[in-house]
Amino acid sequence: MKRKLFNINKISIILVVFSILFFLSSSNYVYSLNNNNEIKDDEFDYIFDPGEYIDDENKEQEKNINTSKINNQDNLAQHSDKSSNIINTKEDINLVNKSHTKKSINPNYEDQNSDNDFNDKDKIVVKERINVANIEKIGFLNIAGFINGQEVLKNVTLDNFDPSKQTLNVNLVVDKETDIIKAGDRDEFFVCAYHIKDLLKEYNSMPYFDCDEGDLLGPDTATPTISRLFSPNSLVYLDSQNVFNNSSNKYTQLLSTNNDYSDENNQQQTEKNEEKVKIKIYVPLEDRKDTQKLKIAVMIKGEIKSAIINNVQDELNKLGGYTISREFTFDRDTNIGKIQIGDRYHACVTSTDLNPPEGSECEKRILKNFGRENVLYVR
Repeated sequence: MKRKLFNINKISIILVVFSILFFLSSSNYVYSLNNNNEIKDDEFDYIFDPGEYIDDENKEQEKNINTSKINNQDNLAQHSDKSSNIINTKEDINLVNKSHTKKSINPNYEDQNSDNDFNDKDKIVVKERINVANIEKIGFLNIAGFINGQEVLKNVTLDNFDPSKQTLNVNLVVDKETDIIKAGDRDEFFVCAYHIKDLLKEYNSMPYFDCDEGDLLGPDTATPTISRLFSPNSLVYLDSQNVFNNSSNKYTQLLSTNNDYSDENNQQQTEKNEEKVKIKIYVPLEDRKDTQKLKIAVMIKGEIKSAIINNVQDELNKLGGYTISREFTFDRDTNIGKIQIGDRYHACVTSTDLNPPEGSECEKRILKNFGRENVLYVR
């Protein structure tokens, strides 16, 4: 009987010890689940990498800065003297007041399909006939020209244009007489139009464009001068596009070489110069040595700059020769995108003293350099 009781007590003790050990083991396991990082990490397939988020934030900031630069009127209108009209293709075609010069035609939206002649004895009209058969009817046309010594800047929306029509007519109206010139029947002019479908996407490219040069009809005629753009046989855009495409790789290689400079100051200066476009215009006056006053104007990618020389004789005397020159510097950022190698630029010189035969003479050339002079002789 005593032996049997001893065995029972022994078994009870063993059970108690075993229970204590089991309890302690369970407590350690729970503790490890709550405090061991390796076990917790095994429950997740993805571990947070802050670098991915930082990089995304940088990209987003860069995108926001570029977008802000494009949409900021002050940054895009650095050459403006007063406000003209820019069309924002990202919204419902809002017109923002911005104009390049006091002589600019007011680019408010009008019935661009009107074929009625403009009757005003103090004005002359260039009727721009724009072939839109092969143009998508989205975005807008940025029109820039120089007519009778006056800058013409106009934006025309295409979103509401009748898709069944093949031609868009735009009247470009300027004064017949200014303090620089009185219109003649052989005076030259130019007009360019740039088709902007999506400014943000096309900002660093070369949008589709065309240019036309011509002579004004007699100033006393009631018939407007006709100019044509985007004709099927026009090679203007193709010529510029070929230069742009061929230069893209060379320009990229040049920037890569510049980035290898050990002198950081030289590299920064080079990059700064690459954002400037310099155009130098020469006006020979050997055959018009008595010229008193004239105006020189340059247009590239919808931007126009001009200079008036009020006392030509005084400048010629200082030069000791008969060639007037002016250098114009443009920022690459414009209302309709960056100026590119291959973009076409036009220049005109205007003065009543140049008559006969022409009071206005114009020339054009394709841009070949950034940071260095692009030279053009007018006359």
